[in-house]
Amino acid sequence: MPTSASPSAEPGTGVLHQATVRPDHRGRTHPDPRLDPPTEAFDPGNARTERLREVPDDTDRFPAVPAAEPQAPAEPAERRSDGLALALCSLLGSLAGFLSWLVAARIMTTTEVGNAQLVVSAFILIGGAAQLNIGIGLMRWLPQAGRYTGRLSWRALLLVMPLSAVVGLVYALITPRLATISAGVGGSPGLGMLIFVLACAGWGAFALHDFLLVAVGKPWWAVWRNGLFAVVRIALLVAFGIAGLGAYGVVLSWAGPLVVGTVLGSVLIAVLTRRISARADGGVLPTRAEAVAFLGPTAVSQIGAALLYNQVPVMVNVRFGPETGAVFFIAWQAVMVIDLAAAFFMNSLAVAVAREPHRKAELAAAARRRLLVLFLPALAVGAALATPLLSIFGGAYAEGDDILRLLLLGLAFRLVVAHELGVRQAVGWALGFARLQLLSTVLVLVVAIVVPVAGGGVTALLPVAIGYIVVQVVCVAAVLAFPASRRADVEVPSP
Repeated sequence: MPTSASPSAEPGTGVLHQATVRPDHRGRTHPDPRLDPPTEAFDPGNARTERLREVPDDTDRFPAVPAAEPQAPAEPAERRSDGLALALCSLLGSLAGFLSWLVAARIMTTTEVGNAQLVVSAFILIGGAAQLNIGIGLMRWLPQAGRYTGRLSWRALLLVMPLSAVVGLVYALITPRLATISAGVGGSPGLGMLIFVLACAGWGAFALHDFLLVAVGKPWWAVWRNGLFAVVRIALLVAFGIAGLGAYGVVLSWAGPLVVGTVLGSVLIAVLTRRISARADGGVLPTRAEAVAFLGPTAVSQIGAALLYNQVPVMVNVRFGPETGAVFFIAWQAVMVIDLAAAFFMNSLAVAVAREPHRKAELAAAARRRLLVLFLPALAVGAALATPLLSIFGGAYAEGDDILRLLLLGLAFRLVVAHELGVRQAVGWALGFARLQLLSTVLVLVVAIVVPVAGGGVTALLPVAIGYIVVQVVCVAAVLAFPASRRADVEVPSP
């Protein structure tokens, strides 16, 4: 291998020698380290200190670029669909009820319709009140339940169904007419009582299934289930009406699909929750104290809501007479279709906040925007079509078009209340939710009770409709004064 040499002195001796520079394996040469100058030791005593040159501040030439604010993650489509699905469930149920009474009015006498309305309103009131607001609790707790999902779901169902049945039995014993109507002409009162009790239990469980399906991620299954129930119920009503069964046919058209739907729906819930429980590794159940703290006040408020939807038209009927009361009942039912849809739409906020509690303010604001965009146009359309809508039932009902318009105006204010109720439920402010719900219910009931009966006919209902508007304005003022967003002590459990 070729090498090159150069003379060098041996350090410390001054003797020259030949320094060898050897190439590496790639042919590159490396100098001999012995050719480097000798290393001098550093003497701190002889060190010279030099002052560093000052550099002028030139940050103004290069301004700092502010960091981009973090963008909140977009709300997943499945979160937005929860509220829409619940709203559609309520809308389908309310519209089906509206259509069923329209059909009944066309093919039955007024007496038969009145008797059927008594039974149906009674078991809807009982089944709705006996739910104790557990549906909203499940929407807050099931997303965190994990392997306990099935256990929590069945605890809820096995509480609501027996409670609805027991309350329905007591109600029927106090009001024997319910059993008589449910049994049909010449039927056994015992059979009628059984049908009524089953209808109460079925209505309580059927409504609870909607919340369960949404909470386990199947919101649109609830929509299809309600749509199928509506179609079957109206078809049976027409068939039984043509057969001449009268009020008994109306009761059967509700009770039969309720019982079958409850059984099939419970089996479906069992399959879905078992799969979720099997896939989950852990889970959290609410303690008894947490459940009671949330359900106690909100259960009372749910009873108030049931009274609002069902008791107000009864009071108007009693005080103003059956003919005037019937006109108010149809107008009230039309308003409740939208009111219930708005309430169900806001119920989905509980699921969204339970999954992302750190975004509760953002989620509440988004829910408010969607609520107003969806429902204010619906109210405007309802007011514009009030006369032709009521004319479907007959000329006497069309006289209540101004009553319907006033009630829809009051409902526009009530949308603010519906949003606040949804927020208070979602953040767990149970007492605040109960107070607001009871305030709106009690005030409307007071209006229906104390407004003087002046004159006759539909014009006598104007003070009731105006009183409804005043009540909603008062409730909006209360919401603006004490919103849930000011509650710093409200805690939302993290998933």
